Amino acid sequence: MKVLIYIRQALAMMKEDKQFSAIYIAGTAVAIASAMIVALVLHIRMANIYPEVNRDRTIYVGSNFTDSVGARFVGCTGYSPMAFEEMFSHLECAEVVSAVISNSYVYNLTACSELGKQEILITPKFTDANFFRLYEFKFLEGKPYNEENLTHADKCIVITDALAKKLFEKSEGVVGQTIQLNYLPYRVVGVVKEVSPLLMDSSADVYLPYTVSDSRETFRGYDMVSYAGGLEARVLLKKGCTREMLMKELEPYRVKYLSMLNSTSEHKWSWYMQVRPHWRKTLNFDSNEVNDASTQTMLLNFIPFVVIMLLFLLLPAINLSGMMSNRMESRLAEMGIRKAFGAKRRTLLNQVILENLVLTLFGGAAGYLLSSLYITAIKENRMFLTLFDHDKAPVDSVSLQLDMFFTPTMFLVAFVCCAVLNLMAALIPAWNSLRKPIVESLNQKR
Repeated sequence: MKVLIYIRQALAMMKEDKQFSAIYIAGTAVAIASAMIVALVLHIRMANIYPEVNRDRTIYVGSNFTDSVGARFVGCTGYSPMAFEEMFSHLECAEVVSAVISNSYVYNLTACSELGKQEILITPKFTDANFFRLYEFKFLEGKPYNEENLTHADKCIVITDALAKKLFEKSEGVVGQTIQLNYLPYRVVGVVKEVSPLLMDSSADVYLPYTVSDSRETFRGYDMVSYAGGLEARVLLKKGCTREMLMKELEPYRVKYLSMLNSTSEHKWSWYMQVRPHWRKTLNFDSNEVNDASTQTMLLNFIPFVVIMLLFLLLPAINLSGMMSNRMESRLAEMGIRKAFGAKRRTLLNQVILENLVLTLFGGAAGYLLSSLYITAIKENRMFLTLFDHDKAPVDSVSLQLDMFFTPTMFLVAFVCCAVLNLMAALIPAWNSLRKPIVESLNQKR
């Protein structure tokens, strides 16, 4: 009941002193927005967001070969279809395994319809049929291509609703239509909800069977490395399975192939697999990180981001604390009268902090919206895109999904930021003011 009384009193004081309230809320909004920008970037890179709803269980497996004698780095970052079939098709700890060409290419796409021809640049992704089980795409129409299409290298294609609107001025009724990709006809078999380009692992304009790719690296190994190719393995672990269990299953294949490779070649090779969980790439902002990933390492990688967020909150809190100190000086007489009538210092302190928290929450809500608007405004800025490995990939326009911003986790982060800022700004000046004797407080009325 007291809480409601304090909240009503805080709202009344906001109306009474509008200038102080406006300045305080604005200062809080800037502080919260600065901290939330860091949190939003981490959230977009880490959280389970459509269609990457199983990021916490997804493992990416590439490979690298090195000539250990001449120290010549070959740099094969993927597997041939033969290697993929032998190594990944029978994993006991895997729920789904998908093969994806690791390199991205940009093509000229010519759409043929009753509207005429038009050419636009697109970003394709060459995958197998399991790709649509690994990532939970929302199909607005049609269905994904299947293993039979992959085996026979059928020229079928899944496109996004955004691309369908560009080509056909509609996102429905396009299944069965034909579009020209590199001047070859492809039949549209499905239309999916667009994925934000910030989600590099799953986003594309079109999805095709990797067997139709003209990339020779997909099927041909490099010199003396027959297992090498352009395929990256993406593994969705079964619940309860760990990265270490996956590495243990893959180790016999690595040893077997390395032995076979060294016995048939005059070169001595070193071969290691890049087995990285999604969060490992996220926290290091480095897609080439191959070191061991442990929980302790993950927590250590969080420290710089936590420090940055605290700095964004601390610096404005110093200014807000000065405002609160002046505010408390003007209320000394009020506090003195209440103490004279038996109010305890703890009760008064709780009241001041709660009143200040109401102001902080208003500022936090404004800061939350401000941070979302800021990221929306800079979403196509090159420096911003480098945070999402988009420094080389061309982006025509960057769409943002609602679940990138408004989730229970983000609301919790925003509330914690508000609470921390509130305590830093209000606790010390309120405590110092309430420590003054009753007589001194009452004399402030003169």
